[in-house]
Amino acid sequence: MSSALRSVALPAFALALAACAETTAPLPPPVELLLVVNTGDATLSIVPVSTGEPQVRVFIGTEVPADARPVAGRRLAVIATGTGDSLAVVDLLDRQFNRAIFLGEGAGARGAVLIGDTVAWVALSGRDAVSRVSLPTRDTVMVEVGHYPKDVVLARGKLFVINANVDSCPPPDDHCPAGESWITVVDPVTNARATGRDSIPLPGPGNASYATVGADGRVYVMSVGGPENPAGRLTIIDPVTRTELGSFGGFGDTPGPIAADRGERIIVSSRTQGLMEFNTRTRTVVRGAGSGIPVAGNLGVTADSRNLIYGIEATNCGAGTPGRVRVFRPDFTETQSISTGPCPGAATTALIPPSPEPEEP
Repeated sequence: MSSALRSVALPAFALALAACAETTAPLPPPVELLLVVNTGDATLSIVPVSTGEPQVRVFIGTEVPADARPVAGRRLAVIATGTGDSLAVVDLLDRQFNRAIFLGEGAGARGAVLIGDTVAWVALSGRDAVSRVSLPTRDTVMVEVGHYPKDVVLARGKLFVINANVDSCPPPDDHCPAGESWITVVDPVTNARATGRDSIPLPGPGNASYATVGADGRVYVMSVGGPENPAGRLTIIDPVTRTELGSFGGFGDTPGPIAADRGERIIVSSRTQGLMEFNTRTRTVVRGAGSGIPVAGNLGVTADSRNLIYGIEATNCGAGTPGRVRVFRPDFTETQSISTGPCPGAATTALIPPSPEPEEP
């Protein structure tokens, strides 16, 4: 064969081999789930929002605290159960209850962070501590923080623990501010308070209760106050310098959980004001008290990867009436509603990576 023929034949032969070689099909996209805690019947609603599959409700315990908040990883979710003395673990891939982890009587578990589906960091309001919980072994390690921690978020590799600083008070309120709230910064690698500045004061009415991390990487904290000063206040924290960057009112009395979208918004829930909006770029209250999107008995909010907003609507909780989730586009026009279990509360979303298909023998 001449060199000219070889120069044509060899590439053609290589192309033929490539065409015959086995190829690996790309994995399907991750499945996005909406998770809603139903305190009325102690279940977790798992709603696939990206595939149209039916909702699954998973029983997670005999009792769930009214402010229990689901936290999702890549495959697992954890939720406080009982009176906050246990942690329910739910497998989101199989969509079933996995196990319960006892945290101790009177632990008062509230907010949590899940790291890598193996470790949960849980704020223990009854212990003035945050606990590192190994999900595979159930081992726990506690780090002392401030008084009555209610939430915890992970930012810049550090845990920011939200200390409400509340004590018991006469009915109808059960806990009232005992003074200023603050943040304790914990290093999850050393299981100890972070080096450098490890305490950040939070201005406002006290009773800091909810936190989220914005798309800008900053920590946002909502303080809800008490009977003497119930006006909610949103504080911005720089997780690098560990300093307060601003504090904003205008959200009415006793707002609820907050959520960040993937743009420049923090969405605030409220029983009386519905859904409100804060812009993180302009640092302005876009929709405040009196101009919120009406959502009856709004007990929670979350957003998904498409910036759809989910407002949790709970009415007639005592009667066991099913609640619903109202779904809004980014411009707050409503697109649908989703039925849940009775008395739905806190919610979150999760992106679950697909599992590779098993190879044929």
